Amino acid sequence: MEQRLQISNIQMLALVALSTFGTSSLYAPQILASYADRDSWFVVIIGGMIGVLNALVFFWLFKLHPDKDLISLCTLLFGKWFGRLLALVFIFYFLDITTWSLREFSQFFIITLNPIIPQTWYLIVGAIMAAFAVYHGLETFSRVSVLVLPASIGTFLLIYLLLINQYHPEYLLPVMENGVIQPLRGTMLMISWFGDVMFVSMILKYVKRTKKTVHYLLGAIGITFFILIMGAAVCTMVFGGKATASFIYPNISLIQNLQLFRNIERFDAALVVIWVMSSFIKITVYFWSALQGLKELFNIQRIRLWIIPMSAALIIVSKYKVWGLIELSAIYDKQSWFFVLFQFFIPCVFLLVALVKKKLNNEGGAL
Repeated sequence: MEQRLQISNIQMLALVALSTFGTSSLYAPQILASYADRDSWFVVIIGGMIGVLNALVFFWLFKLHPDKDLISLCTLLFGKWFGRLLALVFIFYFLDITTWSLREFSQFFIITLNPIIPQTWYLIVGAIMAAFAVYHGLETFSRVSVLVLPASIGTFLLIYLLLINQYHPEYLLPVMENGVIQPLRGTMLMISWFGDVMFVSMILKYVKRTKKTVHYLLGAIGITFFILIMGAAVCTMVFGGKATASFIYPNISLIQNLQLFRNIERFDAALVVIWVMSSFIKITVYFWSALQGLKELFNIQRIRLWIIPMSAALIIVSKYKVWGLIELSAIYDKQSWFFVLFQFFIPCVFLLVALVKKKLNNEGGAL
């Protein structure tokens, strides 16, 4: 983790996009369909609108304090004692997201590939990949993300295009048959997926800024919106709303029997590879954010020495965090407000305090 870092706008875009749609892209259609049936696309639209607002909150904070990240802002806005406590809470939140993502990583392999291999081995592999990337720094895994993003988007687009002859647009009708309130029940969960953009508060100060930096940030949200709404719409048009809700990973089920020219098949393998790389980026960027926060909060000079013990702790916590997929899904579903609290509501308070302090300072300077 170098002392001086710099990444480009396109690298920031790739990190944000992969971390927001990466892990949720496979199971999002199932959860959305369980709430909204054939109207799951509507939930994505509402969540996307809040996601844009969420990204702008972090960028506005950054514009007010260009050389500060989220951890530094805690002490700047709320004082030494309460601010340090709040910063520590955010660091634990970053670690919490890392463990959830690592558990998703292992759970996916158990369900779709090989349930015989102990889960611990999948966790170890995921932790080693992330630790290696974090050791080499932000610039390194940012370059990797630029390679992974076009492959991810291209894979999804290719799959959706190859399935076009199986679409049944009538499965999307009638629109809002059960009213608007029913689909809105899934909005909080959707906001939490877009809210994964929050780690940008830790990397913006390392971005080589231009006038178009905010456009790249919003472009990342746009990519996530496109992938999620296409996934929801395509799964509904192929399976129908109720059938989509019955699959664990609808996008995998979508392509398992897909063949091209009767020779090329098993496109699900390509999707698995893309998902693994996207998950790797998300695990890495949140792990890096937590270590960067610890470095700043406690003025740790050799933060790399913490990577191995922290990785071991992540493996242990991830393994015993939940019993299995059902409990994991239930927590994401019922406790999504917890994630949104850190992703959106508390940062809004940060922004309000920052604006008030700026106004008071301007008035004091005028006097």
